[in-house]
Amino acid sequence: MKKISIILLFLSGTLLAQQKEFKKSLNGVKKVQITTGTRVKVITGTSNTIIIKNNTNKSKDDDCGNCGDHHYDNDHEHDEKHNKEYRKKLNDKTKGLTAIYPGGKDNTNGYGFSVLKEGSTLIVKDLKSFYQRRAIIVELPKDVNLALDTGTLGSAKIQGFTSEVEVNSNVGSINMTDVTGPITAHSSTGSINVQFVKVNQSSPITVSSATGEIDVTMPAATKANLELNTNGTVYSNFDIQPTTKKGLKNVSGLKKITTTLNDGGVKIKLKSAMGNIYLRKK
Repeated sequence: MKKISIILLFLSGTLLAQQKEFKKSLNGVKKVQITTGTRVKVITGTSNTIIIKNNTNKSKDDDCGNCGDHHYDNDHEHDEKHNKEYRKKLNDKTKGLTAIYPGGKDNTNGYGFSVLKEGSTLIVKDLKSFYQRRAIIVELPKDVNLALDTGTLGSAKIQGFTSEVEVNSNVGSINMTDVTGPITAHSSTGSINVQFVKVNQSSPITVSSATGEIDVTMPAATKANLELNTNGTVYSNFDIQPTTKKGLKNVSGLKKITTTLNDGGVKIKLKSAMGNIYLRKK
């Protein structure tokens, strides 16, 4: 009897684990296009699959500001308890029913995504709203091309990609680390931070925000034709102009600055209508 109970417990745990993520092979896929309305963290994996899972880890920085750990722990514990109770009630009420979404049909066994392959592109559409899904984690091979749109309220964190990456957000921030490009990133009001491990010379790089700040870090030896455009101020420790502020050179007085780095190379355009631009070398 004890053995049977252990087996049943293992099987139920396995089923719960399966419900927490969605996997699909990327055989024949060169580009993954993701549309969602929530916070997205995209990381690299070792298998030729896409893995999507809900990000249930609540950071203290998400909503808590400078409040103490005690209040955060209590709130987090309360949220988790409330969510479990809500899910149980929802499962009871929806037994035998299928969720219907205005954005398409869920073909991910209740996970709330529409996943379709068109040619060599895998199109992933999040059918749930920002209010229904807190955040997701997406795992992809580092060399697959990525196009990500986080909608009105979503934000993006992308790490470790050696492929072409396109990202769009509205009010949310965009953060990329250990990337090579080509990169196309735009946010209407959010800030954009990009840290290049090296800069791919094959295609132009464009980073733009209407009102947010832009902060780009790249190797000192990067060859580039730069176009820097802002009504704010450009700060850089590359050899552009002399005035310094906190170790970064102040290039002010011009809306548009064009220059070359290391005798020129790939075109890099950084543009913010109102925000400052920070260009750093490492």
